[in-house]
Amino acid sequence: VKPKGLDKEVRQVYKVVERTIRRDGQILLIPEIEFESYWTSLPNNKPEEIIELYHDHGTSEQFHSELKTDLDLERFPSGKFKTNDFILHLGCFTYNLLRLIGQETL
Repeated sequence: VKPKGLDKEVRQVYKVVERTIRRDGQILLIPEIEFESYWTSLPNNKPEEIIELYHDHGTSEQFHSELKTDLDLERFPSGKFKTNDFILHLGCFTYNLLRLIGQETL
């Protein structure tokens, strides 16, 4: 489809689940229908791959949030790109080092 305001066409991928039985085993008189819609510019991926990529997006956002909040990198200290780039690289290195230490201690 070609949405309003966009020059390019995008693909729509749908996931529809019809549930006739709940997790606890109760049979439903009227089925529950769950619907998910994804708009993407990925041209050649299978629908299953696109859905998986979108679900993994949340995991990526979680790591990004941890990096920002735990290491206090929500706002960069400088107005210069190179300085902020250096601080971000140090933050990523520190975050990965702390995760490695945490994994080794488990």
